[in-house]
Amino acid sequence: MRILGALVASAVLLTGCGALPPSLTAQVPTTGPIQQGARVNLDPKDQFIRVIARGPRDGMTPTQIVQGFLDASASFDGDHEVARQYLTGTANSRWLPGLQVSIYDGAAVVTSSGNSVTLTASQAGRIDEIGRYSVSPPGEELRGNFQLVREDAQWRIDRLPQGLLLSASDVDRAYRSLAVYFFNPSFAALVPDARMIPVLGPGQGTTLVRYLLDGPSDWLAPAVRTGFPDGVGLNIEAVPIDGGVAEVDLKSSALLADDATQKAMSQQLVWTLGQLPEVTAVQITAGGQPLVLPGVTAPQSVDAWPAVDPDALPADSSGYVARSQSVVRLGIDNDRPVPGAAGAGTVSFQRFAIDRLSEAVGGVDDEGTLWRGGLDADSQLLPLIRNEALSAPVFDADGNIWVINALTGLTRVDRIGRQAEVEISGLPVDAVLTAAVPSRDGTRCALIVQRGVRTSLYLGVIVRSAANSTMAIKDPIRVETRLTEAISVNWAGANSLMILGGDGAESLQVFNLDLARGSIYGIGAPEAPVMVAAAPGLPTLVGAADGWIYEYVGASWRKRTSGTSSTYPN
Repeated sequence: MRILGALVASAVLLTGCGALPPSLTAQVPTTGPIQQGARVNLDPKDQFIRVIARGPRDGMTPTQIVQGFLDASASFDGDHEVARQYLTGTANSRWLPGLQVSIYDGAAVVTSSGNSVTLTASQAGRIDEIGRYSVSPPGEELRGNFQLVREDAQWRIDRLPQGLLLSASDVDRAYRSLAVYFFNPSFAALVPDARMIPVLGPGQGTTLVRYLLDGPSDWLAPAVRTGFPDGVGLNIEAVPIDGGVAEVDLKSSALLADDATQKAMSQQLVWTLGQLPEVTAVQITAGGQPLVLPGVTAPQSVDAWPAVDPDALPADSSGYVARSQSVVRLGIDNDRPVPGAAGAGTVSFQRFAIDRLSEAVGGVDDEGTLWRGGLDADSQLLPLIRNEALSAPVFDADGNIWVINALTGLTRVDRIGRQAEVEISGLPVDAVLTAAVPSRDGTRCALIVQRGVRTSLYLGVIVRSAANSTMAIKDPIRVETRLTEAISVNWAGANSLMILGGDGAESLQVFNLDLARGSIYGIGAPEAPVMVAAAPGLPTLVGAADGWIYEYVGASWRKRTSGTSSTYPN
């Protein structure tokens, strides 16, 4: 069962991101009756702060006008109604706040010269017109130029940058990261396409469904599929939520789709709308007629489709550890060698991987030979590549092993040892690939890239050719800019990574990266960590130079077992 996050509106007063005179700040009432409100169970991380915007006042200087406009821009009430009061009529008619959001980090510097005002700041990222967040390159500067004129003896903004200029804290207050869900190529699992949605303004349910029907972002589109046939859109351009039920009325052409297509549409809608805390079920109609699926009750519960859970692993999934004499499976009460040659210690693995269903193992020994075998009593280990400089292996969604060969690059090796290059396009020309970890749904790949003494983390989409089943990684993008070093990465969830790396002169530690927002935070590490392993809902594991595997439990690291490396099914 999914645990739904709550988006709870907590209205408070906000003075804005810049320094304004006391007369321009919001005031807390000190008189009037005190009324008892309804009790609400609040999760602090799910509250948002509502911006109380203030309009312009007589006598404001050009700098104060621009600062007031920037502060008011963080309020989405009435299509930025208050912020528009700082503009001339011409500027108001031309300003398109939904075009994009430019996000700056830290304090912005606002300077003026006559009727010209300039904002400069360190740019952190952007949100495009479909809500997709992207991080900015390190060191990128944001500059916004404003031209002001006098109207009725008061300054107003006549020319300004298109879109919104918001601080990172403004974005945290005004937006929530939600996803629209599409399918991986096999239609076996949903894939999140993260979007930043304003907390206030148009209904979030309506916004999400419109994004869903418009299709995936251009970046993700080559890797995913949708169940919605061409021409199927909203019959009524709204998704009302009544008594916990989100009501989606599609065009009547949806009724012409076969059962499998109607099922896929339902799964995408239910998972997309099920993120909203007020939604407990989804009622789907087409042209006003119920969309009836055999064996499925209406309205459809938000928990109706667990089989396509983006974070689902087989129920008995657990961690695995390689020791000098065997591969062992971690258990609640004890750790046991896996069946077959891998558990008997036939080969000593330096790095190894387990496939998604926990049916196969692949590993590299200290001589650079890649081995593969089954996890059953009679299985033997077979050498697939001998005596090469190989990276840590990892399984892809199709059960093939991916490994980086220092001579031939990223290589996909099938069950009988046939090798195929995985081409990567779009990386810097001087980049050296040191790690490539495909997502469990088979649509994206985390890449660690070295340039000189620096290593960076990229994310690319996995593109498949229907003609010859070849694979390529395209359009790799930077997903964070804080780290100066990354040595190991693993998928912690459908849209999150665990990275072993560093952000300066400090010791290596494990970082949790939310790919939807590019937000990253460290959780520490045991002394001298060398690799990290992660999986949805399971403790993060770290192998250390002291020969122990540590696990992260209760916000601390503790010894779990001895071993050279660890992994989870992928």
